[in-house]
Amino acid sequence: MDIDKRVPYRLGTAKLAPLPNEWDIVGGRFPPKVQEAGAIAVECLQGGSTAMLYIRRCGEERNTVLFLSSYAPALKDKWQNAIEKLYECFQHEDGLIAEIVDYQVHNPLYPESITTAEVDLYQLAALFDDHEWMTVDVLRWYSPVRQENWPTVVITARDAGKDSWWSEKIPAVEQFLKDQGLDLEVVLQFLDQMFTHPKEYYELSRGLRNSRVYSGPDIGSSLGIQNVAGSATLGCRVLVEDGRQFGMTTCRNFQQGPGSTQTGLIGLKMLTPSLDDERVAKKYDPEYTMDRSPYECGKIFAVSSGSSLTDWCLIELDRHELIFKDPKIWARVKDGKTYQVKKTGRSTGLKEGTISASSSLINFKCIEPAQDAGTITSARCIVSKDPLEFFGFPGDAGASVQENDSGAILGLCLAYNSATKVMYMTPMATIFGEISDAIASKIKEPKEIQLE
Repeated sequence: MDIDKRVPYRLGTAKLAPLPNEWDIVGGRFPPKVQEAGAIAVECLQGGSTAMLYIRRCGEERNTVLFLSSYAPALKDKWQNAIEKLYECFQHEDGLIAEIVDYQVHNPLYPESITTAEVDLYQLAALFDDHEWMTVDVLRWYSPVRQENWPTVVITARDAGKDSWWSEKIPAVEQFLKDQGLDLEVVLQFLDQMFTHPKEYYELSRGLRNSRVYSGPDIGSSLGIQNVAGSATLGCRVLVEDGRQFGMTTCRNFQQGPGSTQTGLIGLKMLTPSLDDERVAKKYDPEYTMDRSPYECGKIFAVSSGSSLTDWCLIELDRHELIFKDPKIWARVKDGKTYQVKKTGRSTGLKEGTISASSSLINFKCIEPAQDAGTITSARCIVSKDPLEFFGFPGDAGASVQENDSGAILGLCLAYNSATKVMYMTPMATIFGEISDAIASKIKEPKEIQLE
């Protein structure tokens, strides 16, 4: 195991830590070596607000003693001393390693949007296309060296622990940015999957009580499909010139199983609220009852293709359920411009945020190799206005993102990134262009407007 001499320090790997954002905490008494490591950290890292976790890496056999500590330049000598002593402690241990990470970098509390878009992300991503990268964002991210949030290229990857990331790919990205005359930091984070559908432990505390399911489907209502796992949010109503009316959401959040395609959803019954909501409510809160059990509100009429760069689903709603109080306008988002927005989602309710000026890249060929081979999607990321909240969570996919002042729909929530704490949005212009072709009719409502 090599010692990384750079800042912030970490045993075995250069620069910033590609730690899993989920892990199993190992219970019971700590082994003697772990107790010894804890004593070393307490002695060496005094003044660094150190916390120790003894974790088992997801999908790996080894255990990790992880120290999360706040780095500052004045603590450099203490961190170096701790690294060297922990190295001596663990160099002869099999299956047990130690890491020290600046927690402000690994799990920043205040990532921010940026106001300019100067990076060609497609060119940048081509530098590491032979690796399992998941997303590329440009955000204001905490820099331990600069001691403030700084414009940063944040890359997430499934194979972030590979030596080649740190010895070849990250230096290549840094050189690319330097050649472009851009003063940006680079961060690599571990990410195993994007979240478009909810996990059980999110649902009760953040979702069920926010679901608008009491008076029929409206914006923000919980949606589910009969006999298909997953939940989504009803985003808006779509009227076309031939008189048909549809509800719209996304469809990647519905999990049909291996080998299935999105077109297999056509004709299935759409329910509100989702069956997942009812199941989880009864499992975690026996006293909680819904005002209305899941009922059919329509059938799926059309969906985006599995290889498309968009994600949408049209629902042919029962006419007696069409009680929308939704916006009747939409607008295009421009590159290099930020937007103050809001959304009402099934999981988090009404939240406000900022659309970052820079587009993001999502690598669906890595996320869903069977359904989206070769697909890299450009999306816009949204950062929460409240730094202690999230703009969206799993289950909010499909929610319409509205510009604060006009109420115009700018896009649909696509997926949640648990490593960077941002929500991704597919612009409405992209979605409506594809829908018009798919249903052979022009969209009458919402109507397009021009934002200043």
